[in-house]
Amino acid sequence: MADLEKLDNAIKELETQSNDLKEFNKVYSEIGKLKGDISANLDLLKKNNDGFNSIATEIKSSLEKSHEQLTRIESELLQKIQELYQDNKNFQKELDSSLVSRLDKHKSDIQVEIRNEGTQIQRSFENALTLNFNNMESKIKEQFSLQNKQLSTIKVLAFIILGIGIGLAIGLYLK
Repeated sequence: MADLEKLDNAIKELETQSNDLKEFNKVYSEIGKLKGDISANLDLLKKNNDGFNSIATEIKSSLEKSHEQLTRIESELLQKIQELYQDNKNFQKELDSSLVSRLDKHKSDIQVEIRNEGTQIQRSFENALTLNFNNMESKIKEQFSLQNKQLSTIKVLAFIILGIGIGLAIGLYLK
């Protein structure tokens, strides 16, 4: 019986190992499937990586072209700005020249007008002074002639009074 027990233990152990082997085979077949999936995924990743590399290359090429275009546009823009700046300076010089010539013309016109007005004012002032002096002279002459008449009258009266005074003095003295 001891042999039977050993045999029975050996059979149980074989059954356990057989079950373990079945489980291991299932796991191994799963590993095989996973290996196939991983291999398929790796191929897909390689394709996608190649696609990404080609897209990255295209993007890099496109960025380089865009940078070149941007540099060219910037250069053209700077050139246009320089042209506009130069045109503006030329226009400003022409405007300054035009304004200076116009101002000089108006300045000389204004100077002529001021001289004419000054001459007219001077003539008017001279005429007014002459008229006032003539009026004053005629009034002074009138006053002098009036005073001369009054002086003549006073002289006559002074002689009359003197004559009366002398006559009275003689009359008083004789008396």
